[in-house]
Amino acid sequence: MKKNGYVNFNFLESKPNINNILVGLDLDYSNKVMAPDGHELALIAFIPIENLLAIAPQFEKDFQEKEYKDKAIYVFSYYDEEDYFLDYITEIDDAIQGYTKVIIGDKNQFKFNLENFYPINPIENLNEMSFLGGQPEYLQQEGYDFSEKYIFIGQILGMDLPEKVNEIFYLTGNVGYIFINRDLSGGLFFVQAT
Repeated sequence: MKKNGYVNFNFLESKPNINNILVGLDLDYSNKVMAPDGHELALIAFIPIENLLAIAPQFEKDFQEKEYKDKAIYVFSYYDEEDYFLDYITEIDDAIQGYTKVIIGDKNQFKFNLENFYPINPIENLNEMSFLGGQPEYLQQEGYDFSEKYIFIGQILGMDLPEKVNEIFYLTGNVGYIFINRDLSGGLFFVQAT
């Protein structure tokens, strides 16, 4: 399950709870987060920091001396069921401008429908493209070096997602990457396409 700081995972079809790391799609959450063009962003991931540390203890040094009790990482992304949206989530500049957002806040800061989410399940398969920790495995070698400003949390391959939500990255072959600021003030989320 753990190799060089990586924790591979897949998704459970079981009933999620607020203490799980969850990935899914909710457009009806409370306290809407907006893109610069006024489009409502979709909540696509909920990561309670205490659960993250329980599954991937290699993050403990990154969170030392930081206040993370009852905090969660929320990942929001541009999503449009009826229109092309890939460009909004694959361009780093668009991510930085707010077409995707990572917010670290209280576990109850955003109310959302748990039924729209799937809990992750740590697994032994070391060849998976969905994992927590370690180093990102980019589909396109862009020469990004975010390590000074960000902590890499993990990446998710679209085709690993349950069928109901496997188009949140537009195509199932795309990979989403989640980073948080070292001072826990927010983060960065973007997608790379095959």
